[in-house]
Amino acid sequence: MTSAAPFIVFFGVAGAVALACFAFWDRVLVWVATRVEPYRKLLERAAIPIKAEELALMVIAAAIIPWGLLAALLKPSPLVGVVMLAGTSLMAFFGCRAYINYRVAKRLAQFNNQMELVLRLITGALRVGLGLRQAMVTVVSDMPDPARIEFSRVLSQTQIGVGIHDALDQLADRMPSGEMSMMTRAIRIQSTTGGNLGKVLENLAETIKQRRRINRKIAALTAEAKFSKYIISALPICVGAFIMTFEPDMRTGLLFTLIGNICLGVVVGLIAIGWIVFGRLSRLDI
Repeated sequence: MTSAAPFIVFFGVAGAVALACFAFWDRVLVWVATRVEPYRKLLERAAIPIKAEELALMVIAAAIIPWGLLAALLKPSPLVGVVMLAGTSLMAFFGCRAYINYRVAKRLAQFNNQMELVLRLITGALRVGLGLRQAMVTVVSDMPDPARIEFSRVLSQTQIGVGIHDALDQLADRMPSGEMSMMTRAIRIQSTTGGNLGKVLENLAETIKQRRRINRKIAALTAEAKFSKYIISALPICVGAFIMTFEPDMRTGLLFTLIGNICLGVVVGLIAIGWIVFGRLSRLDI
């Protein structure tokens, strides 16, 4: 009976939550919509082809399934079972968020690396007499993803009546970066003041080239701190894996005693603090 207590507690709470959701379904829908809206934008920015609602269900499943397996294998006490459920829920939430942020950062980096070539393609098209919209057609035809997809969206928006400058502003909102912001501002200012847009974009491309050169120097200078972060964070994990594998007495003490659980929590907290500190030391913004 004691081993089934975590399941009883969980399904009791789940049933109460389900009844509350059924009674206040309209309010629940509004609350869910407001909570998943930021993730809808992140999923679009990361080019992950799922809906925010589907992501929420995946996070719930990623929290419940590991908890059920751990509860069945370890047969913890009711209090420990509830704590384990909270732990798996936090791991599922932050793990999913970290993965999305990784995909977003990776795609933004790819897009920013393409900006210099994008500007030079637009500049070349403007110099032969094409308009700004026709110049973006050359970007769509000659550039790989993600620049091709993003500028294709800009062209699609202009076909349904959205102004080219407004479409570029929306692109800057989807792909936020200093390079994209400078491009949209330069094009909008030039459209109101006049001047040689091709020359402006060529100078901007050269500025982006110099920024990338400085970023590469910064990456080289901070490489030591970044690798130290990974190595120092991995050491306690490797030692813990060794203890769990070859020292059954210590494994039992860590997993099934209060002192052991506290020690594990302190270790996880210290690893997280060290990860954050080394991340701050190795990050420079220009």
